[in-house]
Amino acid sequence: MRQKRVEHILAGLVGLSALGLYVSTVAPTVSFWDPGERIASAYHLQVMHAPGAPFYLLLGRLFSMLAPSQETVALAVNLLSVLASAGTVMLTHLIIVRLVRRSQKPSGGQSPDRDVVALASGVLGAFTFSVTDSFWFNAGIAEVYALSTFFTALVVWLALRWSSAFRTEREWLGARQVPRSGFSANRYLILIAFLFGIAIGVHLLSLLAFFFVALIVFFTAFEQHEWTSRQRWGGLVLTGAVGGGLFLVIYPGVVQGIPKAFRATGAPFLTALALAAGVGYGAYATHIRNMPAVNLGLTCLAVILIGYSSYALVPLRSATEPPIDINDPDTIERLIGYLEREQYGDTPLLQGATYDDEAGRVNPRGGQTTLFPRRHSLQPKHWEVYRRYDSDLEYFLDYQVGHMYARYFLWNFVGRASDVQGAPSVTGIPFLDPDSTSDSTSSSLTTTPNGTVAEPPPDTRNVYFALPLLLGLFGAFYHFRRDWRRALSVLALFFMTGIGIVIYLNQTPMQPRERDYSYVGSFLAFSLWTGIGAGGLIRLALRRGRDWFSGKGRLLLGAATGLFLFFAVPGWMAVQNYGDHDRSESYVPRDYAYNLLTGLEENAILFTNGDNDTYPLWYLQAVEGVRRDVRVVNLSLLRTKWYIRQLKDQSSFQSDPLPISLSDQRIGSLRPDPSWDPRTVQLPVGEESSRWKPYLPERTNSASVETPMRWTLEGRKGAKSRRTFRVADFAAYNILLTNAENGWKRPVYFATTVSPESRLNLGAYLQHEGQAYRVLPIKHDQPGGRVVPGLTDTRMSTFRFTGLADSSAHHSRTARRMADSYRRRFGHVARRLAEKGAPEAAEKLLEGFSESMPLSSIPGGPSTLLPMARAHRSVGNEDRAAGLMSKVEDVTLRLLSEAETQGDAQYALYLARRVQNVYSSTGAKKQLASFRQRFENVYRKQSSFPIEGKASPG
Repeated sequence: MRQKRVEHILAGLVGLSALGLYVSTVAPTVSFWDPGERIASAYHLQVMHAPGAPFYLLLGRLFSMLAPSQETVALAVNLLSVLASAGTVMLTHLIIVRLVRRSQKPSGGQSPDRDVVALASGVLGAFTFSVTDSFWFNAGIAEVYALSTFFTALVVWLALRWSSAFRTEREWLGARQVPRSGFSANRYLILIAFLFGIAIGVHLLSLLAFFFVALIVFFTAFEQHEWTSRQRWGGLVLTGAVGGGLFLVIYPGVVQGIPKAFRATGAPFLTALALAAGVGYGAYATHIRNMPAVNLGLTCLAVILIGYSSYALVPLRSATEPPIDINDPDTIERLIGYLEREQYGDTPLLQGATYDDEAGRVNPRGGQTTLFPRRHSLQPKHWEVYRRYDSDLEYFLDYQVGHMYARYFLWNFVGRASDVQGAPSVTGIPFLDPDSTSDSTSSSLTTTPNGTVAEPPPDTRNVYFALPLLLGLFGAFYHFRRDWRRALSVLALFFMTGIGIVIYLNQTPMQPRERDYSYVGSFLAFSLWTGIGAGGLIRLALRRGRDWFSGKGRLLLGAATGLFLFFAVPGWMAVQNYGDHDRSESYVPRDYAYNLLTGLEENAILFTNGDNDTYPLWYLQAVEGVRRDVRVVNLSLLRTKWYIRQLKDQSSFQSDPLPISLSDQRIGSLRPDPSWDPRTVQLPVGEESSRWKPYLPERTNSASVETPMRWTLEGRKGAKSRRTFRVADFAAYNILLTNAENGWKRPVYFATTVSPESRLNLGAYLQHEGQAYRVLPIKHDQPGGRVVPGLTDTRMSTFRFTGLADSSAHHSRTARRMADSYRRRFGHVARRLAEKGAPEAAEKLLEGFSESMPLSSIPGGPSTLLPMARAHRSVGNEDRAAGLMSKVEDVTLRLLSEAETQGDAQYALYLARRVQNVYSSTGAKKQLASFRQRFENVYRKQSSFPIEGKASPG
């Protein structure tokens, strides 16, 4: 009893320590990517992207109700991940303690050493997992992965609890038969089944713990049998087959099969009642007839269905037509498509079309097919990557396993070069990291002409000298030596939540973000071995101490070993990771959304591009109630028919349905046009020219109102010099046309993040207002959007930049990139203001912005520093312009000196030409001559590298 009390107290302390760590680093508000959508969906119980997470939303709604104000709702929902992560760390400790105790050979009584080793192992392994890169990343934001990992850890712990209780009960029963009602320990299995059902409503990743449970059940139920090696392996194969079959019963059997059964019968409610009655009666009948095994199976199925019932939230809430209603799954047909993620397309697993090396493409009809297809994408941009690999197997091993899993694994247990996408792992040991330096890596500078090449902050380089990896590998070896059954079960968990996910996802190249958060279950499994390895080393120290020392010397050696391991592994990892995992000062996503919304006219229509410029807007409107009159139109979703219908028919908060003249039948027949013929189109403007006077000040002489507004709709670049026109383009053009025919009642904007092609070739009619371009029938010749003195600068002067003046605060790569994009906008606007005769307004705008977001807090790259330098020169601030240009020169020349490919070299030349153009246009002859000399010096050193094109930036 005392032993259990100590174990539970220590587990509580471990959990509280993790809780304190995560509370100190939690994001105070919304974050980029999915959290904005999740918080908004939880607050109003809306329908988020497929396949949904209804149980998570219910918990998120509960947490949001505890928030004292609307501004703290995001923090409250973030705390759900904090608590789930702290609970996971506590469970990790308890799991390791049980595994270590099970692996220790019994010795004629209870040994204090055994307890100390088990508890120390739990502490070291749990703390190691708590500060791993990916798990800590999930712990501070409103995401499903923290809660999903909690369910995984809880299931693993309960499986071990069942194993212990089952063995104890079987020993007590002796040779007697199985009790009439079955073993009472099986209540743990029923609880596990219930948790699987609930976990379906969070994320399907939790279901992969099923195979760990299956092996634990097999080894526990049959460990007393005297089997030959052949029988044992046969039993393992049979367990895997049965476990796989039962897994398929849950997914896709229950998850997707029940809605299909509803569709087949046409009576969902009656079918649900019949299913519940049938399973319930079966459980009752098998109990009466003394059929414990069948009864256990039916009872587990019943509780899985109870847990899965959280999905009833999806069609029920969709039927109320909430503002966020992804896929509109209020019918059985659409619900099935929602659960099957139809909008993301099919991904072949075992057989399908693959990349044809001779044809240089993937042809799904009549093309090359193969078993285990990996290079399956139909997008031409992916074919450019596929041709670098000789086979699907090479692509699988090198990219899908190596780049998209092993690299993440090494991030967590070896070290990470930076937080820039594509960054490699590093150990911190120079001779093991030949391609890295102490400051950065060349991968940190890889970018595109439209991006930035700013150096990542130094605190994003985290090195652990591979000590966690070595400790975990030793722990795995030690575990297999002492208890191969439980070790094999942990290996199954490690494999299924790692490589198993890689096989299932079958990822395409050029992912928009890192995906390490998907594999946290695998990192949890390996962390169990780090704890077991630590325990093995402590046990070894105690054993050697018995030979070397007497009395307390032996205990001191064991304690010293434990302390060394603690500070060398989880302690050092915490020090290394804290800086870039501290989100406590991160307000960029909320402010970016606020600045975008507040710069718009009343009742506006705003076209956005993707997750990062849409989800924070949804959050602000749904939760904080900011600018609910604005209708956000996501161009990525505008490709779908259900979304166009929603925009046409449904209101959203204070925004009326959008002006769309397409009939439902016409919407249903929309298809992309792969052979678009550019054509001249026009929008009616009317004769009320006075309404446009505020946008035509006296100082403007390069713009005029066009009646009607006429331009060429060119479409997008397609394959083989053809033009294409997408469904989203049809819909966006119809909104513009219908709105114009209704008298231009609603202002229409494109976010600055929307690509030029997605703006329908309207560049000559876009007016820069804040962080968006407004469509007006005023033609101009100003690249980057027309600027109106007194209007554009007034709106931008009210922008929020909370905490960006603090250089000690850490901001993620996405936050840095989004914040850095402000420089491009402010530089462009200030320069145009100066050209239009308002240098005072331009200088005031630049000064205010530079104070709010200095380079010391958000580093900049050439594509953003160049516009700022030109702007400073336009208002006569030569010193600041020179300082910015020197930074651009340094990065440009560094890129050239480190160029390893033709693309790297060409990009360096592109930047060099941009630098030269700035100097030439501003008359900076001395600076131009100096830069050319520096460029020539660097270029000569690259003479052995085949750089095509001009030998100088000019």
